[in-house]
Amino acid sequence: MNTLEPRPGIVVRRIADEVLLVPTTGELAGLQKIFVLDEVGCFIWERLDGRRSLEEISRLIAGEFAVEEDRAHADVLDFTGALTDAGLVVSRAPVDD
Repeated sequence: MNTLEPRPGIVVRRIADEVLLVPTTGELAGLQKIFVLDEVGCFIWERLDGRRSLEEISRLIAGEFAVEEDRAHADVLDFTGALTDAGLVVSRAPVDD
């Protein structure tokens, strides 16, 4: 099971009701690369810790926001795909215990 975690050098700032992801290093740095999260996006981001699977995060969303698990999973895949495309997250390979 692969998981995702934030790429190093991403600063998270909460301003009013929005959460901003700001890359501070490398080619991603710059104000034109700010990523704005809504409530669900923030919920997902806070759980991308390199340990939780996307399926687990989907189940948490389904419970927290009262949506069908299939819908939650599709939304998680779309959102994390956008984060991956933007270079804001990296994949973490499974660790053998």
